[in-house]
Amino acid sequence: MTGQKAPTALGTEKIGKLLMQYAVPAIIAMTASSLYNMVDSIFIGHGVGTMAISGLALTFPLMNLAAAFGSLVGVGASTLVSVKLGQKDYAQRILGNVLVLNIVLGLAFTVVTMIFLDPILYFFGGSDETVKYAREYMQIILLGNVVTHLYLGLNAVLRSSGHPQKAMYATIAT
Repeated sequence: MTGQKAPTALGTEKIGKLLMQYAVPAIIAMTASSLYNMVDSIFIGHGVGTMAISGLALTFPLMNLAAAFGSLVGVGASTLVSVKLGQKDYAQRILGNVLVLNIVLGLAFTVVTMIFLDPILYFFGGSDETVKYAREYMQIILLGNVVTHLYLGLNAVLRSSGHPQKAMYATIAT
């Protein structure tokens, strides 16, 4: 499936075949993402220590919240893309809106979280010893938050426009 044929296959291909074409790459991408988190934890645990793992655990709710905002835009946009493809309308304004909205949300999330980072980490159950590790880790993660938002939004649009394998490769690459 290449180029212009991909979007039309969604309306003409058998459901079982489409399910395999979309589900398998999504499963592989989610597995790769989970492996990244596990390897990250292993390196931090061995390299820094157990308190750093506790600090890392404090960051997961924040990272999930950031991913939720990025996905919010991506899922909404991918729904619009699917509707437009079904109408044979290949409007590209959606892509521009995804870019702008994810940049704005990513920057806003980064600024607000950086300002209130310590209170948020203490709210999640951090202690004086674990918050210092969580803060150090989150400050680095937040510097790339806009990129994460863009990735999540654009990846969903890529998948809904008929390119699930390209979306999988993008996930594995990031």
